[in-house]
Amino acid sequence: MLDDATGIAMHHVGITVTSLETSLRFWIDILGFELVGRDVLQDRDFVRDVTGVHDGSIELAMLAKGPHVVELLEYKTALGRKALAFQACDSGASHLCLLVKDVDALLCVAATHGWAAFGMPQVVAKGPWAGRRVVYLKGPDNMLIELVEPGPGED
Repeated sequence: MLDDATGIAMHHVGITVTSLETSLRFWIDILGFELVGRDVLQDRDFVRDVTGVHDGSIELAMLAKGPHVVELLEYKTALGRKALAFQACDSGASHLCLLVKDVDALLCVAATHGWAAFGMPQVVAKGPWAGRRVVYLKGPDNMLIELVEPGPGED
């Protein structure tokens, strides 16, 4: 699991969502992730000491697609909770990048789940990604996903 001397390996990406059930439908039914586990963290002292969130309880789900793991977290209680509004250029903003076979088809289906593209998919003109089509989506929880469709002749 740990491949180098630093002792660091990527395990998962965590995403806080408003509704775990709604988010699961998108991640499983549309993106094809597999549900590998669910849990409820009700020990508020534990949640505070791990996350820094006071008075927090969490329902979570772990999803996998190949070696990639995503953790979806719905805070059932928490002091000071707010929705984030940010742009991709803001410090601290993050996104996931997914390789997809057909970006147009995925955009159509994602729209039915409240995800919207910022524009039309663009073809990368030059460099190592030349020929690939790319676009960012923003979801109901203000999460950003970049979709990348391989260029001609790529698998």
